[in-house]
Amino acid sequence: MYNNSHKKEHHIIDGTPEKRLFLSIISDYGLRTGLFELVDNAIDCGVSNGKSGDLKIDIYLDAERQIISVTDNAGGIKEPQLRLLVAPGASGNKANQELIGIFGVGGKRAGIALGERVEIRTRFKKEQGFQVDITTEWIESEDWSLAAYEIENIGPGTTTVDISKLRQSFTENDITQIFSQLSETYAWFINQGCTIRLNGTTITPSLFENWSYPPTFEPRQLNLEIYPTIQHKVLVEINAGLISDRDPELENYGVYIYCNNRLITKELKSREVGYFISSEAGVPHPDASLCRVIVKLQGPAEVMPWNSSKSNINFNHPSFSQIRPTLISLVSYFSSLSRRLKGNWEENVLSYTSGDYQKITKEEILSNRKIVLPKLPRVRALPKSDELKIKNKKILLEKPWTLGLVESFGLIEVIMKQRLETKNRAALILLDSNLEIGLKEFIVSRTDIFKPNIYDDNKISNLFKARHQVISEITKHIDIPQEELNKIRYYYSLRNKLIHERATIGITDSQIIDYQKTVTKLMKLLFGLRF
Repeated sequence: MYNNSHKKEHHIIDGTPEKRLFLSIISDYGLRTGLFELVDNAIDCGVSNGKSGDLKIDIYLDAERQIISVTDNAGGIKEPQLRLLVAPGASGNKANQELIGIFGVGGKRAGIALGERVEIRTRFKKEQGFQVDITTEWIESEDWSLAAYEIENIGPGTTTVDISKLRQSFTENDITQIFSQLSETYAWFINQGCTIRLNGTTITPSLFENWSYPPTFEPRQLNLEIYPTIQHKVLVEINAGLISDRDPELENYGVYIYCNNRLITKELKSREVGYFISSEAGVPHPDASLCRVIVKLQGPAEVMPWNSSKSNINFNHPSFSQIRPTLISLVSYFSSLSRRLKGNWEENVLSYTSGDYQKITKEEILSNRKIVLPKLPRVRALPKSDELKIKNKKILLEKPWTLGLVESFGLIEVIMKQRLETKNRAALILLDSNLEIGLKEFIVSRTDIFKPNIYDDNKISNLFKARHQVISEITKHIDIPQEELNKIRYYYSLRNKLIHERATIGITDSQIIDYQKTVTKLMKLLFGLRF
């Protein structure tokens, strides 16, 4: 080790930061992250001033004039602390506080990142009010001094941040998205009495613990303590299970992480939580879309695993590393469970709408890091007919006459699995008969175009003496591609050879597969059936 006793001082290095520090972090923030940083500051200020219960935050986003305004009644900023508004790294938050701000530059850099002009008006309780303006001119100058003006037109305990000359414009659609994101991010605080309004409309909370409770496979809950440093303790709660609010378009499954009750990220499906690894949760897929795991971390702000803009998780942080094995175990288990029950989610999962968490003990987790969960159900493929009935449940309720058409495809699968030399012949006859019955059911059920007084029993009987007559009637109203018409004619001819001619012809596997595709296409076209 180098001996410092002989060091000779040459000169003092000036460590004063330069103003470009502010500009260098503009890229870290967009509308959402910058705006939410201001909300975080208001919440932290309210907690520090004992106002968390009746805290009110009003946000105004003017898409026409491109102006942002955030007002809160969190208590205001004391005159001696006004320097915190512009001094990088300076913060009024004390160590070990369970807040959602820490870095000492969040609010100020967020404001500067959003716009070229930031006007901050604040009044601590009933004391004198002040205004501070942060402008491009001030940032570009070398002088760190900033004027604080006395003002009168501001309520006690109020702070308002007005931002103009925005660096990035926003639209009405952006405002709609912000409304939803505020509802999700600050749901816990809203439930505790905090009021957040956007353009005058009060935000209602959106939570994600919408579970299903299938017997044996109810959602699991665990609570434990971790120590990311020797001095700091973090309380962890993890809830995992199968959800009841699946949205296939939004893909609202995966991992959700809260830090000190603030939502940091949702629908996380990355390698760090077990996805894209075949031995764990595997590739994200709709089959696994009933799996959700919610992580809640509570502790000092300085040991939360969020990134500096609180828009994602730092996966290398000790607070995340210590829970990662447990998290992956739960994600993997419930993803696999979702896949194994996918044949009938409605009956096996979604019908169980109430229940309780099953607790996982802390000792079980800490002893060997392996959670003991119920044995996963065996994977057993549904019969084709049952699978098709599940896919077409709604159509079968609306059009019960299609049930036989659907089940016939299941029978064809059964026939094709038999060790019979003439199975293809039976399959061809069944396919063609199913097609003919489908054509008849279409004519009978579509009374809007095939009037019953015209298409009576005699008419239908005469019509079905020749396939081309039936096709001709239907194509007057339904456009069937010529390629499919050619195949229907061809395979009808093969069927007739089997029934009406002396010679017995051979039918290949590929012909059955091709004709089955043709018949399913026609069933989709005529009845909207899904295959």
